[in-house]
Amino acid sequence: MKDKSFTLPITNSAIIKELIPHREPVLLVDGLIHFEPQKAKATLTVLETNIFVENQKLSETGLLEHMAQTAALYTGYKFRSQNKPIKEGMIAAIKSASILNVPQINDTIISEVFITYEAEMLTQVSVTTSLNDTIIATATMSTVLNN
Repeated sequence: MKDKSFTLPITNSAIIKELIPHREPVLLVDGLIHFEPQKAKATLTVLETNIFVENQKLSETGLLEHMAQTAALYTGYKFRSQNKPIKEGMIAAIKSASILNVPQINDTIISEVFITYEAEMLTQVSVTTSLNDTIIATATMSTVLNN
């Protein structure tokens, strides 16, 4: 990957949008701060305008979507770094999820995705989300890429 705009950390929303297919109002990652084989970290600052905000907090649904988009960002960055076309994907299954807390408006969360299994079009991931260095959610999910 020679393009300087794809050097980490990536916080430019236009570049994030080149790596994943999500768009406002359901774009739930605003930074890619770490990438290595089988692992990545993404951020989200919860804004009041986020459609998943209820009672000044990010909903559980929004938190799970952020976690899935962290996995999508990993895949998009990996494909981009290999000069491959970026493919659209979706959650195939959520094997387990534990939500201990949800962030409030203006909180910044960090999700770390670990790739536990990867095949042609299917990936299984383990995601941990933290707020101020405290784990607030974990999930294991499978994602599938479209052809």
